Amino acid sequence: MVNQNYLIYMTAGALVLSFLGACTKKINTIDKPAKPVMATMQDTSTAGMQIAAAATFTYTVKTSEWMVDGTNIPAGGTIYIPAGRRGSLLLKNLKGTSAAPIIVINQGGKVTFSTDVTASYGFKTQNCRYFKVLGNGTPGIQYGFEVNGGNIGMTMDDLSSDFEIAYVDVHNSGFAGIMAKTDPSCDPATWRGHFTMRNVNIHHNHVHQTGGEGLYIGNSFYAEGVSISCGTVLPHDVVNARVWRNVTDSTGAEGIQVGSATSGCVVWGNSVNHPGVSPFSAYQDNGIQIGEGTGGQCYNNVIKNAPGNGIIVLGLGDNMVYNNYIINSKSYGIFADSRYTPGPYFRFINNTIIGSVLGGIKLNSETVPMNTVINNVIIQPTGVPTIITKSSDVKLTSLNNYFGKDVSECQFINYNADNFHLKSSSPLIDKGADITLYGIPADYYGKARVAFGRVDIGATEYQ
Repeated sequence: MVNQNYLIYMTAGALVLSFLGACTKKINTIDKPAKPVMATMQDTSTAGMQIAAAATFTYTVKTSEWMVDGTNIPAGGTIYIPAGRRGSLLLKNLKGTSAAPIIVINQGGKVTFSTDVTASYGFKTQNCRYFKVLGNGTPGIQYGFEVNGGNIGMTMDDLSSDFEIAYVDVHNSGFAGIMAKTDPSCDPATWRGHFTMRNVNIHHNHVHQTGGEGLYIGNSFYAEGVSISCGTVLPHDVVNARVWRNVTDSTGAEGIQVGSATSGCVVWGNSVNHPGVSPFSAYQDNGIQIGEGTGGQCYNNVIKNAPGNGIIVLGLGDNMVYNNYIINSKSYGIFADSRYTPGPYFRFINNTIIGSVLGGIKLNSETVPMNTVINNVIIQPTGVPTIITKSSDVKLTSLNNYFGKDVSECQFINYNADNFHLKSSSPLIDKGADITLYGIPADYYGKARVAFGRVDIGATEYQ
């Protein structure tokens, strides 16, 4: 019993995880603890002391541990994972707060999670909220966490929410590289209206050589849900998803796919190269997919060499797609369709689309009140269409777009080296329509667009 006349103190019991022995699963062999002893905190008499103690709480994961139950790890605590090679890791029941998230970070060098591609995952969180997984614990190491293998390389599911994933290298997964969603089941806690995944922040990761999508955020079947044994259930919303500054390469399906992200979704500054190299079904070979139930903005991305479309938009109808470079897509540069689209517009502004085989921008979005196509550069060989509408039911505003036959017409400083700055003699300069109304303040490089005046056509502003 704590004596309040003494200084309040705290002890944190280590998570004592022992082996049951070689417990063989169908998908993988993992050593399980007989009875985990969870970290605990002794009662204190003041909230201030609790907060101070939580901020200094640390736990170091042993190489032999396959699971950490964080039920008693306090908000603001830090979980260290020492450098070296280890098997899969499951983190469950981490509960930080918005002001004091739990930090999971590498210590002393790079950590490699390595497992068979047939295993369920390489790294997983279950029922966790307000946490950060950061691979920037060692100066000079860009990706302090490496996830090699697993059917899903890294997955935040089972009602996980409010998290940040950064500086992780994920490769050789059987399906998705990084996944963030909870699939709806017969448990009502997983249904739309009962659970919302919030504040998903995924950035500065490298995802490559995956069997499926590189980044897979939210569910794909927003409108109709999925039929399971208890009936048709609807997937949860994703609110405030930020997917930025990631690099994907040679992914089996889309480089980046976002679904059910109903508000606050931003996909920006990503590099997507060679997506869709081995799609598991038809039309799963696009660069970036803004899927059903997803609104928001998609901008300043570079998408190269997609076997399908560079960017496919199936969103809510409050979608802004701008300042993107889309290069050498085998289908369309941008493809839009109104699958479930209650909103007022699709807007495609100041994109640069080069060498798409079937055409520049294809609009199947017949039920959207207005498709706006302004200030885009579309470079296509002779005979390849630039802007295509499915029918006369597609409402279109098309202004100040530049159509050319060869990329040299744009007069980039060095196109082959991805230097998309414009030479002073470029025909794109000052030929665009005023876009002040659309709230696009800057170009691909962050240069300010001219307010209430002529801007340049395409993703780059010459100033």
